[in-house]
Amino acid sequence: MNCLVTGGSGYLGTSLIKYILPKVSSVTNFDIIGSKENSKNVKFIQGDICKLDDIKNACKDIDIIYHNVAKVPITKNKNLFKEVNEVGTRNLLEAAKMNKVKKIIYVSSSAVFGIPKKVPILETDERNPIESYGLSKKKAENICFDYINDFGLDISIIRPRTILGENRLGIFSILFEWISKNKDIPILNNGENFYQFIHIEDLNEAIYKSSLISGSNVFNIGSEKFGTMYETINSVIQHYKSKSKIKNIDKNIFLNIAYFMSKINLIPLQEYHFKVYGKSVYFDISNSKKILNWKPKYSNAESIIMSYDNYLKMKKNLNKDNNSPHNSILKKGLLKYAHFFF
Repeated sequence: MNCLVTGGSGYLGTSLIKYILPKVSSVTNFDIIGSKENSKNVKFIQGDICKLDDIKNACKDIDIIYHNVAKVPITKNKNLFKEVNEVGTRNLLEAAKMNKVKKIIYVSSSAVFGIPKKVPILETDERNPIESYGLSKKKAENICFDYINDFGLDISIIRPRTILGENRLGIFSILFEWISKNKDIPILNNGENFYQFIHIEDLNEAIYKSSLISGSNVFNIGSEKFGTMYETINSVIQHYKSKSKIKNIDKNIFLNIAYFMSKINLIPLQEYHFKVYGKSVYFDISNSKKILNWKPKYSNAESIIMSYDNYLKMKKNLNKDNNSPHNSILKKGLLKYAHFFF
């Protein structure tokens, strides 16, 4: 199998390439920037997903496409969300159709569900995103459904929960920095909400296994073992014997401060992050387990402890030569001022 990974220089793309490389005939990374982490055995094609000719040429002689290119929430740019997440996906599928690609895996997001009305969330539940990023991912999913129904493309959609694991930092660097400095951690609703993560290795396996199955499908992907937000954060505090304490804060105060800090770009979060923080959000993964013959190995606690351990090892070099916001520390002044407000 000849495989194309779009966004192969980003966090998920880089990790996925390492996972599938021993299992397939060839791997090509299509991205606007290169990656020092990609193996010499990975072909690199520099291109822009927003330019049809670029992606059309990259799809020649490709059997499977893993489509990871996306502008993530911290971008906070509605035009880029539309251009990359929506138009880019349409370009990719058009190129796949022209080149008769056998299988496409589109990596979507749990943000398409917005604030869930019930848990656990099923693949068939209503998608009701509340911000521009989630809306762009929903529209990209709809484009996939159009190409399935109108042109018979074989497309599977993966919706991961919040990703943790090796090199995964981004907004987690805020939490990890506070814990490393023994600062108190603000939570809502006493942290009693159940919140599900997914380890990058488990996600890679699910993505790869979905590419081996004929027929279009949608898969919700999350950890099988997870607890409350309090239990998850406390697992890190206890494991590393931090003096941090988890403290409940007033919901309205939190939301007002978060909105203000977001507006002045002091924190890289959107409305979705604020509103979902104190809510229970988790998938029913039984469908994914059954159809993919897949079982996640890592619990929430194991995933976040591994991420924190990696943060401590990488801390000095995190802002050097990073292509992805997910493996860098965000905004040098952020942590000091954010904790002051909270």
